[in-house]
Amino acid sequence: MNEDVQSFDIGDRHKVYLDSLTYSNSAVGRIGDVVTFVKGGVAGDTVLSEITKVQKNRFEAKIVELISPSPDRVAPPCTFFQDGCGGCQWQQIDYITQLGAKKRILNESLKRISKLTDLPDVTLHPAAHTLNYRTQIRLTVDEVEPEFKFGFKQKDTHQFVQIDHCQITDPLINLSLSQVIDLIRDFQILSVKSFSLRMSKSTGEVMLILIYAKGKKPNLKIHTEDLKNYPRINSVYIKTGERGSPIWVAGKHSITEICEGIRYEIGVDCFFQISFSGLKTLIEITKRNAQSIQPLTTIDAHCGIGTFTLPIAKYSQRILGIDLHRNSVNLAIKNAKQNQINNAEFQNKNLAQIEGIKADFIILNPPRTGCWTEDLVSVTKILPSHVMYISCNPTTLARDLIKLKPFYKIENLDLVDLFPMTYHFETVAWLQKQ
Repeated sequence: MNEDVQSFDIGDRHKVYLDSLTYSNSAVGRIGDVVTFVKGGVAGDTVLSEITKVQKNRFEAKIVELISPSPDRVAPPCTFFQDGCGGCQWQQIDYITQLGAKKRILNESLKRISKLTDLPDVTLHPAAHTLNYRTQIRLTVDEVEPEFKFGFKQKDTHQFVQIDHCQITDPLINLSLSQVIDLIRDFQILSVKSFSLRMSKSTGEVMLILIYAKGKKPNLKIHTEDLKNYPRINSVYIKTGERGSPIWVAGKHSITEICEGIRYEIGVDCFFQISFSGLKTLIEITKRNAQSIQPLTTIDAHCGIGTFTLPIAKYSQRILGIDLHRNSVNLAIKNAKQNQINNAEFQNKNLAQIEGIKADFIILNPPRTGCWTEDLVSVTKILPSHVMYISCNPTTLARDLIKLKPFYKIENLDLVDLFPMTYHFETVAWLQKQ
């Protein structure tokens, strides 16, 4: 720990000017010469801060008093945000400023981590709606009786914040919440710890997943015919523990979404984007890039239920979707069949397990943690003429591009804001072989 850090303690208060937003729920300034991350800050704020955490070369702090607000600071649209709800991080920031910060964070991540200098201009795709866009939500249950209380936990502290609706969630999910409460009370589901709701924007179907603590074995007596009393809920699943597999209880086994002319069946444990309009933009970008090169063979290396595989199949003679999630692969096969797409095949594998295939286009769309090293090695062995990397984390994108930059140059960068009011965003990096 350097000498500057050692001279400060938790609880110390200091006036700080915040000069930039970070890829987190904080803005950054300095106390003395020490970088300080101030929770809830906005670039341009001058605040009285209180140190909450001392680390080797940085502080974390909270705002005690807003001395001089930034011109980019706005009134949050949600009252629960003021209470410390952890669902959003950037509601206090003007939306145009949010976009600019995300663009800067992307550029800085690629330059600092990947050491890339010759970057194309980032094409920004703002959100169609900055509120009411989420088609999936997970809420913590704090109490069932005598009063039903649900909400979010604050980031870092895990302090519970009770809500009765969510401003960034689709209105249909908010309308479903009262029926979730009725169902839990009617069937005396007293030990539920949290629940998730997933919905289809095109069909209006809503799926409820009731989540219990590990080791709990609920015996629910809900039947499909019971759901007629809860018309906004189309299916019910239960899950025990974070790693437990969802078990069907009643209603439909999946929900149906129709996007860009493709009909998808989405399973309870299958990944699908939570912003319908944002997904449409991602599909449009993917189709544009595939159409521009007309590949002979395409590999979609994280295909899921065929989200991107199916819309671009018509631009490739052969397209192979691979994924390690077996349920997703099974649904991808079903989705291809019901959309009458005959040149797409799917396998329950990862890229490193694919042998003897030559491809001129590979799509990488990994989870937030980024690609496995062996998958990136496989890309450099197959060496397709083009790679499209779809990322929801600029830092892991930048890390993975280090391994690809000896072989590829970034031709285009698209930033799609799927997650307004938060620091998260989606990046599409279009890579061409050097």
